[in-house]
Amino acid sequence: MKLLQKLGLCMGLGLSTMGLASNVQAETQVLRFSNWLPPAHYIVKEMLEPWAEKVSEVTEGRVKIEFINPLGKPQAHLDLVRNGIADMGMSVHSYTASRFPMIEFAEMPFTTDNGEINSVAYWNTYSQFMMGADEHRGVKLMGLWTSPATVIFTTKPEVNNISDLSGLKLRSPSPLFDAIGKAMGIVTLNAPASESYEMLSRGVIDGLYFQYDQIENFKLDKLIKSAVAVPGGFGKSSQFMFMNERKWQSLNEADRAAIEQISGEYIARDFGGKWQASEDAAIKTLTDAGLKTYTVEGEQLAQLRNDLAFIETDWIAAADKKGIDGKAVLEFYRAQIETLSNQ
Repeated sequence: MKLLQKLGLCMGLGLSTMGLASNVQAETQVLRFSNWLPPAHYIVKEMLEPWAEKVSEVTEGRVKIEFINPLGKPQAHLDLVRNGIADMGMSVHSYTASRFPMIEFAEMPFTTDNGEINSVAYWNTYSQFMMGADEHRGVKLMGLWTSPATVIFTTKPEVNNISDLSGLKLRSPSPLFDAIGKAMGIVTLNAPASESYEMLSRGVIDGLYFQYDQIENFKLDKLIKSAVAVPGGFGKSSQFMFMNERKWQSLNEADRAAIEQISGEYIARDFGGKWQASEDAAIKTLTDAGLKTYTVEGEQLAQLRNDLAFIETDWIAAADKKGIDGKAVLEFYRAQIETLSNQ
């Protein structure tokens, strides 16, 4: 009898332990992050993966992010996450530009060369003026950031004048860059960054809008021969990270609060700063390897600014139609850039 009692006690303890382990396991939520970038890409290794580790750290292991192979094309990821096919993802706003007309202020030319400064100014401005526009409905916006200044890269051995770009075919990431190209006499073809190598190697395009570090990351350095830059850039690339709204709400309140602390402005500063550091290193590497950059200055720059002034005018008009004071947004944004630049 005593033996049976002891066996029953042991079994009870075993079941209790198993139940406890099961509860602990149930408390750990794994978020599937569909990643369309190359696994070794700088954004993945230096930005996304370290942030995922930070999520695990601040939630004491209760929330973990698992990077999985892409479940669709880059431009499909917003809907993949919105519909719950993936829990998380990142994308480029311009891949579905018609959904995000308000973000274009952060992609405008002639603002700042620095990706960190632009990203923080962007987040502060967007969160103050445009969260109510609900452009990211259906997903939880974890953060947004931009690239450093966008440059025009070409397969031409050398560019000595901005007029040398006339008639060239460039890969363009968005309608904004299409409009810039049209004003400069450039022919643009829209395609995700992941298609750049094939388009260049096959001669479909003569160049592209990009950043120096992306020339390295997408292994285009053997194809690109020259670059054209303007102060503040021809524009920027706005990118964002997001989570399925239902999945976000399924996390407990304490974990949501902890993740909020490393999202928003934290992401803008962290991702923007890391991208700028990568850009600075790539500029030196590519320049040392012989890449020549022509910088537009003087009268040509003044004329280009005049030719592209419609971009700001058109954006203000679009913002006003949505009940957003476009001029106030740009004044605040530029003041943010100035303040951050002086820090």
